[in-house]
Amino acid sequence: MRSSVWTFLYIAIALTQCPIRAKAAMEQSHSTSVAGMVKLVLLEAKLIENLSSYADELERRLNILKRAVPQLQAESNKAIGQMEQYVSNPINGFSLIRRMNQDWNDWMLFMEDPVGSSQVAYVSSQKSQLPTNVDLIEACIAIYRLQRFYNLTVKDVSTGMLNGKKYDVSLNALDTYVLGREHHKHHTVDLAGEWFAETNSWLMEHTLSSPIGADREKMLHFFASAFFDYKYYSIALSLFDHALVLGKKTGDSTLLNRRRVIEKLAREEILVKKEPKADATNYGRGCRGEFVGISNLYCVYKFGTSPFLLLAPIKMEIRLLNPFIIVFHDVLSPREIDELQKLARPLLERTTVVKFKKYEKDSRRTSKGTWIERDHNNLTKRIERRITDMVELDLRYSEPFQVMNYGLGGHYAAHEDFLGDTWADKKEYDDRIATVLFYLTDVEQGGATVFTILKQAVSPKRGTVLFWYNLHRNGTGDTRTLHGGCPVLVGSKWIMTLWIRERMQLFTRPCLKAE
Repeated sequence: MRSSVWTFLYIAIALTQCPIRAKAAMEQSHSTSVAGMVKLVLLEAKLIENLSSYADELERRLNILKRAVPQLQAESNKAIGQMEQYVSNPINGFSLIRRMNQDWNDWMLFMEDPVGSSQVAYVSSQKSQLPTNVDLIEACIAIYRLQRFYNLTVKDVSTGMLNGKKYDVSLNALDTYVLGREHHKHHTVDLAGEWFAETNSWLMEHTLSSPIGADREKMLHFFASAFFDYKYYSIALSLFDHALVLGKKTGDSTLLNRRRVIEKLAREEILVKKEPKADATNYGRGCRGEFVGISNLYCVYKFGTSPFLLLAPIKMEIRLLNPFIIVFHDVLSPREIDELQKLARPLLERTTVVKFKKYEKDSRRTSKGTWIERDHNNLTKRIERRITDMVELDLRYSEPFQVMNYGLGGHYAAHEDFLGDTWADKKEYDDRIATVLFYLTDVEQGGATVFTILKQAVSPKRGTVLFWYNLHRNGTGDTRTLHGGCPVLVGSKWIMTLWIRERMQLFTRPCLKAE
């Protein structure tokens, strides 16, 4: 009885849209940072270890029963065969009275003693660290974003074929079911149907390694019922038939009547299937590598009078002259990058965008980041001096460094870095004259910086720096610098950004009336 109750509760959670688990818990936006998801990997390992401990406890109690039951059974069989003769012996009679008075009370206490109470308490203590339904919805949106930007089919994603490269990963039935359910909720029935079809295909050949998968026949009936409620009758019929065969109940009249109802609705069902449409904007095209590279690029070494440039001239790649866009190569060493990541990792929080003259979280920017003062330590001071040598701008009054890590499908939609009229008080907030963008990691697939109007794309390369001016020489925003960070398909994208303010650039880049 208790087992069926727990199975029902689990299925209710897995197959229906349940309320958010912990409303009081602080939203952690797990999916928006690889560093954040790494914490979940470690937590899952601990939970599995805890579950293994629970299994050990169950096994220990089971072994007690396996040892005791044969002995009890043997004595009982001896008594049942000759009951009067058995109890007429005073030794047997006394032993029977004592067993019934003491032993069965002990067995009752043994059975009443809850198994795994400490393990349950541990899982309960970790609830606040588990992803909420909001996290799950964000993860679903991220998968759809990757589909749109990289023209991935449902089959591609579910089987681990990402942008033409096969990975040894795949989604199971619950994964595809949740993705289909989210599309159904938002009335994209064609995609919902494709995800549900993947659920069906998976269940035909596999079983789930979770409580819901313990009874395969019952599991298939539950999924069939769920798809019936969502009005995907053909998929419901397929699973229902599979359950009938598995349970050897093809002659059950009640189930056959149920099948006839599903079959009738399936014949009348109108299947909607649309070809997947990739994001057709320049942002999407740039992310897919559709921008043709400019052939007249050139590279030079940047020399200077500073001690750093005298000892180590920097490799400088001129991408565009107007507006001025440069890539500096091999600016940071692996050791410096590791130290920056170590410094930032425990401080990461969900990044924001400027909206209505204040900073807010927004789905256009899905990452985690932290601000680090430029004079924080010797490393940051050294990097600040190096930037000055590279771009020949005065960094006084500029912003702190912002270190960011992107997560599942993490991106930053096309935007300009200059503030323009975003801020009301221009006397207090001078504008961002230039952007210095450090790439702290290579990214296996995706994550490029795309200039949508200029049709330029720069892929992340560890240790390189992308630099551009955001303002015209007259101080107005250069809208041609509209750019975005492409969704990360595979890999962990870490960047560090410095926005240089215009206040101290009077002599380094004086303002002119006209370009």
